[in-house]
Amino acid sequence: MEKTCSLLVHFDKGTPALANEIKEALEGHDDAAKVDAMKKAVMLLLNGETLPQLFITIVRYVLPSEDHTVQKLLLLYLEIIDKTDSKGKILPEMILICQNLRNNLQHPNEYIRGVTLRFLCRLNETEIIEPLIPSILANLEHRHPYIRRNAILAVMAIYKLPQGEQLLVDAPEMIEKVLSTEADQSAKRNAFLMLFTCAQDRAVNYLLTHVDRVSEWGELLQMVVLELIRKVCRANKGEKGKYIKIIISLLSVTSAAVIYECAGTLVSLSSAPTSCRESFVQMLADKQLRETEELKAKAQVSHAQPDDLIDFYHLKSRKGMSQLELEDEVQDDLKRATGEFVKEGDDANKLNRILQLTGFSDPVYAEAYVTVNHYDIVLDVTVINRTKETLQNLCLELATMGDLKLVERPQNYTLAPESSKQIKANIKVSSTETGVIFGNIVYETSNVMERTVIVLNDIHIDIMDYISPAVCSDAAFRTMWAEFEWENKVAVNTVIQDEKEFLEHIIKSTNMKCLTAPSALEGDCGFLAANLYAKSVFGEDALVNLSIEKQGDGKLSGYIRIRSKTQGIALSLGDKITLKQKGGA
Repeated sequence: MEKTCSLLVHFDKGTPALANEIKEALEGHDDAAKVDAMKKAVMLLLNGETLPQLFITIVRYVLPSEDHTVQKLLLLYLEIIDKTDSKGKILPEMILICQNLRNNLQHPNEYIRGVTLRFLCRLNETEIIEPLIPSILANLEHRHPYIRRNAILAVMAIYKLPQGEQLLVDAPEMIEKVLSTEADQSAKRNAFLMLFTCAQDRAVNYLLTHVDRVSEWGELLQMVVLELIRKVCRANKGEKGKYIKIIISLLSVTSAAVIYECAGTLVSLSSAPTSCRESFVQMLADKQLRETEELKAKAQVSHAQPDDLIDFYHLKSRKGMSQLELEDEVQDDLKRATGEFVKEGDDANKLNRILQLTGFSDPVYAEAYVTVNHYDIVLDVTVINRTKETLQNLCLELATMGDLKLVERPQNYTLAPESSKQIKANIKVSSTETGVIFGNIVYETSNVMERTVIVLNDIHIDIMDYISPAVCSDAAFRTMWAEFEWENKVAVNTVIQDEKEFLEHIIKSTNMKCLTAPSALEGDCGFLAANLYAKSVFGEDALVNLSIEKQGDGKLSGYIRIRSKTQGIALSLGDKITLKQKGGA
């Protein structure tokens, strides 16, 4: 029966190195020669040679070496050689090795400590391991995360040995303490893996205790969490309900590997795996599409970063103004450029952006002023306590649908009787898709033990805030029309009876640019065809072809076809046209 080994290296046995040549190289002072000799010795051992005469030479001349490569090869050599006799008892000369390993575990160089700890993970002889236990445990608190990671793995490997529980009686408790205080993600993953492998109940308890923070953990730890969930649920299918919330929360992380594992976990736990698998295929395809569009948007932003503001007031016409008046005028110009300046004529537009979220009869009244700044949406929510009681732990809970993402976590507030509070919420936008923000206000009073919930009116984000008229050549329009795979076809349904008036109405409603030349639209033939084009702030193209014909009764008929590279903009623009095309609004 062949011996097991964790290392396999190809070696041409046709040209074996002689043992005395290796011995002479190891006894010299040249580190490069020692490295070459150790490699030859390791490869000969792997191919069946015993080389017993080399052991004492290696103890005398290789063990004291400070060269990292030599020390790495030494550990490979120690892993391969026989450490027990024919009866399974430890060889006496291995005591020499114990002292060297102990020195390595206390070595000032982190690399030496780390590779020694990794070596101990592959050692099965408890007689060698037992004297090293205090040094191994001391490395659990080392300042360098590389040492701590490997120390945890060494503890796990020793604990899994046949006599491991006697060698490390308190290992699960120690590793659980390490897990609660560890900051390094890889070390944290190793600690959780140790509990998962050796003390599953502790791992489950830790997971359920920190269920709300799983989505914030590192990718490596999240992967082990999903493996634990699969193992627990396979053993006890009735436990599935406890873990579904964790799996769903991990679907929102950025790691594609974690999302893939989530999908696999849900499929394995689902009673209808085929339909579940199809849903995840579609979800992953949509996520990949969104990420591609985000990269395009970021690339655009990177080319348009503003420099520090410079006041060129000396270039501005003075018109008899004083220096102070001139500087005020420049500040107004800057505010106009950055969107901060609002003219009096814009007051009506500002009022249109105030949305009532609750009813006047509700105990808490709320309204929101919505500000759209291309890549993010700011909600300034005014909350008024209309009761005579103090509202405690009042929280504005929001959720989104579409490519919208909340930036901050909701906070709790205390609201005095008949007082108000301004709450600001920031939402990131990642694509031109009509999104919906919905939620509720939750609060407690001293008289009622249960929390009161007031459902808010939905806030619909308008696609028109993200697209603007743009120009492209006819050839480019035709190329994009042929390439874009998403099309939305809207039948004309309007009270407008003039073709050109209807075209102007659609242009105004969709914020698009008509590419068809005015000369091609002249005349009165009862038929009109025109191409419209717009571009979103995320770099998405929106194409529209309008084909209408006047019927005998004077009504217009035909179709408005929308094409885009993404589904969101095609559907959102179609909804907008359907809503606005009637006319008058």
